[in-house]
Amino acid sequence: MTSPTTPILVTAPNFRDAGGHATATGRKVRTGLVYRSDGLGEVDAADAATLVRLGIGLVIDLRSETERDREPDRVPAGAELLIADVMGRENDELFGEVFADPDRAGELLGGTAGRDLMCEVYRRFVTSEGARVAYREVFGRMAAVDAPTVFHCSQGKDRTGWTSALLLTLLGVPRATIVEDYLASAQYLASKNSEILKHIAARGFDPAHLKPVFDVHVEYLDTAFDAAEERYGSVEGYVREGLGVSEGEIARLRERLLTD
Repeated sequence: MTSPTTPILVTAPNFRDAGGHATATGRKVRTGLVYRSDGLGEVDAADAATLVRLGIGLVIDLRSETERDREPDRVPAGAELLIADVMGRENDELFGEVFADPDRAGELLGGTAGRDLMCEVYRRFVTSEGARVAYREVFGRMAAVDAPTVFHCSQGKDRTGWTSALLLTLLGVPRATIVEDYLASAQYLASKNSEILKHIAARGFDPAHLKPVFDVHVEYLDTAFDAAEERYGSVEGYVREGLGVSEGEIARLRERLLTD
């Protein structure tokens, strides 16, 4: 895993290889084929050149229309852009009021409400029909493409974190490793989030109210895992039945992304 102090992309610090992990059977997830990231809207010239050098041929944007309009992706030259909007209007409904009014943020996120909200977000990754449609597109396209791929949302920790967790589960990576990879976003995003929270404070918000939204916690990811297992019996059952990803597509992902 790349050290958080030496990011691959300076202007997208949570950009990192989704591979490199060992599976439970002793195989390894290939590197250089699938990356996960925070937003690519502020990628500078040097980082844009790095994306081209890495051969990125597919960018999967998991964000809502509002987020995409506010900060459009800077897609590497020659790469395809796939919009797979996981939360759609639900994202704006859940967070619109929170970020519109400092007093309202305190009311909505005080006490345990912030963590509860984030757990609800992760639950909807599994239960929302729109999210299932989006994730089905993500895995179908990743199974079909040969070029290196990057999937991302705004911070690269929630919608992206669940994408990575699903992919690594399908590839046979142990849950403990998946959780460790998920929690690593806290380190990669530490500086970026510090700056964001300073700007938020300048607008009159109490950063403590919004911190749960910017954090990663095991309980968030566990909420999604639990929802998948409760409804479909297993995470793989959720991918097959809930998302409709075929046996052939799963086999293709394993063939392409695993090595001995």
